[in-house]
Amino acid sequence: MGILSEKDFIKKVKILNEISYKAGERQKADVMDSHDMRYVESGDFCANLHIHTKHSDGIMTVEQLIQKAGEIPNMLIAITDHDTIDGCKTALEIRPDNIDLALGVEISTVAINFPKQPKPLPIHLLVYGINPDNKELSQFLDRKRDLKLQLAKDTIINLNNALPEYSFTLEEAALCHPMILKGQDEIAHPMKKYTCGKILLNHFFPNADFSYEKPFFKYKYLFGQDPFAICYKRALEMYSGCSLPLIPDYISEKIQIAKDIYIQSHPSIGKMLDAFSSFEETVEFIASLDCGVMSIAHPARTRAYTPEFYTYLFNNFKKFGKDKAMFFEKYYQSYEGRYFQEWSPLINRTAENFNLLSTGGMDSHGSSVTSRCPHY
Repeated sequence: MGILSEKDFIKKVKILNEISYKAGERQKADVMDSHDMRYVESGDFCANLHIHTKHSDGIMTVEQLIQKAGEIPNMLIAITDHDTIDGCKTALEIRPDNIDLALGVEISTVAINFPKQPKPLPIHLLVYGINPDNKELSQFLDRKRDLKLQLAKDTIINLNNALPEYSFTLEEAALCHPMILKGQDEIAHPMKKYTCGKILLNHFFPNADFSYEKPFFKYKYLFGQDPFAICYKRALEMYSGCSLPLIPDYISEKIQIAKDIYIQSHPSIGKMLDAFSSFEETVEFIASLDCGVMSIAHPARTRAYTPEFYTYLFNNFKKFGKDKAMFFEKYYQSYEGRYFQEWSPLINRTAENFNLLSTGGMDSHGSSVTSRCPHY
């Protein structure tokens, strides 16, 4: 028990199987956190390699995480905060002896170099067995966070110049995505939820006693293929218990004005912004460090624009990551909806063609290592 080296982490993962990563079986096939706890009770559940703490968008402190994980026998966990290794530095000081702990990070990257891709694609890279004292890694992450936070602040200024009646703030945006206040992950995606949610809530319920993010979190399963505004209106109707009229054109125009602004804070095809990390360059950078092995996080969440996409993805992963590009997150328990179930067999076959090993996790953000979402 204790903090695992890269070598020991690889040994541990190689002997795990699907049940090792599952707390139980889902009662609703396409709804996350609907599982029972049969494998916790049987003792088969023993690994969660995708966990976030307060250092990114999780609820638990590192101390609380270690305590919770220690309540499950023979538990292996990994700290994988978004774009920061501060939690790993804390864990290194604690040096727990009641669990097996992998020190890691989830780096937000953007891919713009795949054949004929229609738009930039977010790809999250999990890195395990890192050295929290590595200056190169710390400087890389620190610089990206500083640049991204400044870009988020500039975006808020531009939004308020165009739509001053809404008084947008980063603090409000963080109610839906706390990482935006920390310079982590994305900007445009949180701003879409924030600006659209606030504009619609202000229109339909100007004196609402709840904030914009509440309907989104309570009815997150509603948000799928339809435009976000349509999905949010449905969630707002369910949350309020009211049938609402159609979104008027002048409100849709305001939503579009906001989109035209926040979309500038995201890379585009052929144009990578300094605040963001290129997928290939990040993989190559991690491969150059003295320690750290990589896994592709929740691959189905990067929506394929063609069946060949996963071949492109894993090919570039291996090409730029060499021997450090070892894993993909196969046993991932917090997908919601039918997309994952439909694409999972293809993803798994493609990964096997590149000899990638399987990892798994709950992508836990709450006060438990056996579930994902803290908002229910």
